[in-house]
Amino acid sequence: MQSYSKVLKLIKVLQKCNGKSAIGDSKALISPKAAKILVAVLLGVLCAGLFVIAYFCAPYVQPYVPLQALTQTTMIVILAVSFMLSIKNLVNVLYAADDLSVLLPMPFSAGQIVLAKLAVASRFPLLLSLALMNVVCLAFGVRLDGSAPFIIGTLLASVLVPVSGIALATLLVVIIFKVFGFIRNRDVTVILGGIFTLVLMITYSFINTKLRKGDSSQAAAAAVTAVSSVAAGFPHVKHLCAFMFENSIAGLCIAFGITAAVVILAVLAVKAFYLSTALSMQNTGTNKKAVTADALVEKKHTGVLKALTAYEARSAKRNPAYFIYGFAMTFAWPILIILPTIFGGGFSMQKLSATLSLPGAFFAFSFAGYAASAFACGFNVLPCSAFSREGANYEMLRTMPIAFENYYKSKRNFSLLICSLGSVVYIVIIGIVGMCMGIISPWHSWTILFGALICLLSNIVWINAMLLKNAKKPNFNWDSESEISRKLGFINFIAILWGTVLFVACFIVLAIPLPDGSATMIVAIAAAVILTLTALCAFVSNRRAIKKAEALLKQ
Repeated sequence: MQSYSKVLKLIKVLQKCNGKSAIGDSKALISPKAAKILVAVLLGVLCAGLFVIAYFCAPYVQPYVPLQALTQTTMIVILAVSFMLSIKNLVNVLYAADDLSVLLPMPFSAGQIVLAKLAVASRFPLLLSLALMNVVCLAFGVRLDGSAPFIIGTLLASVLVPVSGIALATLLVVIIFKVFGFIRNRDVTVILGGIFTLVLMITYSFINTKLRKGDSSQAAAAAVTAVSSVAAGFPHVKHLCAFMFENSIAGLCIAFGITAAVVILAVLAVKAFYLSTALSMQNTGTNKKAVTADALVEKKHTGVLKALTAYEARSAKRNPAYFIYGFAMTFAWPILIILPTIFGGGFSMQKLSATLSLPGAFFAFSFAGYAASAFACGFNVLPCSAFSREGANYEMLRTMPIAFENYYKSKRNFSLLICSLGSVVYIVIIGIVGMCMGIISPWHSWTILFGALICLLSNIVWINAMLLKNAKKPNFNWDSESEISRKLGFINFIAILWGTVLFVACFIVLAIPLPDGSATMIVAIAAAVILTLTALCAFVSNRRAIKKAEALLKQ
């Protein structure tokens, strides 16, 4: 009992350290108790709404898709949701949170620490899956006269299915980190995880395009049938449905056995690999290069700004959470936004069969430049946490004989480099591809460079705004960098919203042919106005941001 109480206390501490503090803290507008009651009421209303929707939609779906296929589809979706959510949580809690060196000397056993971490990572996927499974399947059962085994099977499946998904995610994450952990570089594993996620998204986009063929009922039936057929790859789902619809006790036992086997494998993998891998990855290795006199002389001649920028780069790369939200998301935003739109049927490449006119190319690349800048900066956590990342080291760093101007510029330049690689480069690549496809005339190729320049200047404005926002309210008092590494600021959300608007505007320009005519003078005037205003904003933000940030940090 005492051991159980210690684990519960450790779970509460880990939730707070991983940015998941209790709802309604002391600074909230309402009391913690009232906030929890409000959240409970809202969740209850949401679950009731889902129940009503599933209840009334079941008779209309039944003629096209049988109840067993609907149930299998729901289970597969819940399994996928719990699996995907658990992967992100497990990476952050098990490996991104560098807290083992603090936890191990405490009066907790290694098993208690690992159990608490797994509980923190599994809590949200498990609760979400429990709610969705029971609400949807019980609504189907009540509406379509589900038998007692169906109701009992639903209650059991709401636990077995998400637990198996979480166990599979745990097994996968622990093994992958063990395989790639020997090089003590978590960036490789994060990149592989990002590639895996992007492949899944692209696959979904192609499947979604295929399922759009035919009328709506045929598409819906095809989608449900396709997902339901996946149950053959997960025997416990198939055997649970056999118990629910065929009263198969053997199926229930097999489902229990398979889930237990997956959980045992995950536990054994964690016990065998986790601690050694996590501890080795938290150590800092060396490149084993001897320090020579020439290298020391070269270091002495290195500029202060260059040295500070290199320090900023190392500071950002040391934590895999920063690598995900500061690097990977900045480069992956086209996959998250553009490809689903194209492959999902929202836009047809046939609309780009003709060469764009000068106004069309100009406005398309102008909007694309602003949108790319907004998305690359909006999805990047580096500028909005630039000063907060220093933590308790900030005061010591500011006592060093370093001009604040160089200190600020190092953070701005590093963020600008990353955001530009994830935006300006994309604009140039899109322009080159468009020229090769004949969509952009060689005579209009200057619009590509114009869009890239607009993107670069816009990056300067967004980054300075985020740095100023962080300087106004820096968070130096944190226990784990995971608290700030995953939190996008208010300006990030404004940037993403603004990018979405311009993204839609860009596609409108591409879809609607603009007349060429005698638009050269109009385009020239528009280009001069846009470039002047954007450059002026970038110049002013650069000019005033340094002094403003220094004044804010002294408050």
